[in-house]
Amino acid sequence: MKVRCGDAVAHLRCSTIVDGDFHIEGEAVALRHRRRAFSPGLWTQLDEVHGTQVRVVTVPGEYDGAIGDAAITRCRGAVLSVWVGDCAPVLLAGVGTEGSGVIGAVHAGWRGALDGVLQSTVDAASAAHLQAVLGPCIHGCCNEFGADLLAEFESRFGPSVVARTTWGTPSLHLPAVVAAALAEVGVPMVDVGECTRCHPERWFSHRRGQLQRQVCTVTMMAEC
Repeated sequence: MKVRCGDAVAHLRCSTIVDGDFHIEGEAVALRHRRRAFSPGLWTQLDEVHGTQVRVVTVPGEYDGAIGDAAITRCRGAVLSVWVGDCAPVLLAGVGTEGSGVIGAVHAGWRGALDGVLQSTVDAASAAHLQAVLGPCIHGCCNEFGADLLAEFESRFGPSVVARTTWGTPSLHLPAVVAAALAEVGVPMVDVGECTRCHPERWFSHRRGQLQRQVCTVTMMAEC
C-alpha cells in the first residue's frame, strides 16, 4: 500500500506466515535475512513492552532493539516496524507542520491503547495532516475479555468497543479501540487487516499459543 506524504510516498507492508518469524528475540542472523528480504533498508524494530514511549528516529536504523512501543521519523529510507501476534499494528503517514513528510509505526495492544500510546505518537509526529492504517490484529470474535477491564474500555471509548466472541462470551473489539483512540486526536483510520486468530493460514496468533510474530513496516521514499 502507498500513501502520499507531501513530496514523498510512504510504502506500507504487512508480512504473513510465508515471510517467516519476525520476533525480536528470535535468531539474530535469520531475523536480519528476513528483514532484508521483506523490506530492504535500515530498520528500527523496537523491543515492545506494552508501554507508551515514542522514539523519534533521526537517522535510519536509530533505536533498533531499544525499548519502546512507537517510532516516528522524517527520514527518507528509514524502515519503521512493529511486530505483533494479536496486538494492533498501526502505521501512520502524513505531512508535518513544517511541510515535510512524516511516518510512524505503533504497537497498540489493549494496555498501550488504553494508556494512550496512539495519542502520544500522534502528538510526537506534530503533523498538519496524518492518516492511519491498521494491520491484522485480534478482533472481537476471538478476543475474550474480563468484565472489569471491558467496562473500563467501554467507559473510555464507548459501546462500539464491546463485542462477543463466536462462542458467546464478552470480548474487546481491538480495531474499534484503535479507531476511537485515533478519532480523539482527529486521525482517520483505514483497516486493511483481519482477525489474526481466525486465519491460521495467514497470521501468527498469541491466542493460538504461537510464539512467532508478523511485522508491519512503513518506509518513506522520494516520489518517482
